[in-house]
Amino acid sequence: MAANKKQAGVLIVLMMASGVVWLIGNLPESRRGGAKPGKDGGFDVFENCRVISDQGNDGDSFQVKMSDGKVRHLRLYFVDAPETGVTRYRDGNAHVKGLRHQANYFSGLSQWEIVGVGQEGKRWGKGLFSEVKSFTVYTRGGKVYDRGRIYVLIKLRWGGRERWMQELLVEEGMARIYTMGTDLPDGPFRALQTKRLHVLEKAAKAGKNGGWELARKPIRS
Repeated sequence: MAANKKQAGVLIVLMMASGVVWLIGNLPESRRGGAKPGKDGGFDVFENCRVISDQGNDGDSFQVKMSDGKVRHLRLYFVDAPETGVTRYRDGNAHVKGLRHQANYFSGLSQWEIVGVGQEGKRWGKGLFSEVKSFTVYTRGGKVYDRGRIYVLIKLRWGGRERWMQELLVEEGMARIYTMGTDLPDGPFRALQTKRLHVLEKAAKAGKNGGWELARKPIRS
């Protein structure tokens, strides 16, 4: 009887160990190492990330080496930076409709003016990342509809304090408030963050920052 109980106890321990191994093996990749899976609203948190130089980087999308050693193509929540050129596809069509939509947001700029704003945003972002060196990425792994990108929030130290990158882009007049939003890890709900972005945008317009320097008329709501 004692031997049977001992065998049963050993069997339970082995089953529990097997369960732990299975659980670790089936965790999301970012949870296995390099990310902090804790309290932050369901976000995986990657610290000490850095941008990798890539021709496709622009104001809101970047190739980034994460703290788990992997390079991922990231896209910011909340904002959309103007295109840096006219993309022509294999079927001969060009991304003109998207450029027109961006240009109209910045008060009716021309196609070439909005591309100029996009190129300036790309240069501004490159300079920013070269100064801050590393930053923190928050992601739930949500995929953008194209090109294998994932939505993220980026927090970095700028001007002596911690800042969200989407706010900096809007402040500088380098992006419009457009695309998917999310609740922030440190508390503010999506609606409050969007409201704050509109306040920052109003100040950017008044200061004629970035694309707003070229604006010809009030933005259409």
